[in-house]
Amino acid sequence: MDTNVIQKRLNALAKAMMAKGLRNPDAKFNLRANVEPQVYLTWDNIKVKYNNHYEFFNDADITAMLAKADAFVASLPSPDEARMNEFMTALGSVIDLGRENNIEVEFVNPLIATMKRLSENVLTDQRVAS
Repeated sequence: MDTNVIQKRLNALAKAMMAKGLRNPDAKFNLRANVEPQVYLTWDNIKVKYNNHYEFFNDADITAMLAKADAFVASLPSPDEARMNEFMTALGSVIDLGRENNIEVEFVNPLIATMKRLSENVLTDQRVAS
């Protein structure tokens, strides 16, 4: 595989990462002495300014290594799915906090019902009409 092909694959990886809503995505290819080639992907944490995420892929077969990186990016949630996951995590934390602090059920139960509806919508991909 020549460098032009590798460059195109890295560009496509970065573009796919951007489509997944990742902040400042970058795809890199590394060749070093006595070490398998490496592709590594980086992106910034949306919530924390100086906290990068990294994923590394090592393989002597460059095509297989790039395929692993492609599969990883493809497996990431879409921006909508990521936002919904973040919201559901926060809602779950609020429900747990309410239970831990013995907040009255008339406040916690509607949150539980909302979480249940959201979970069902996520499982069946049914958008709630506004």
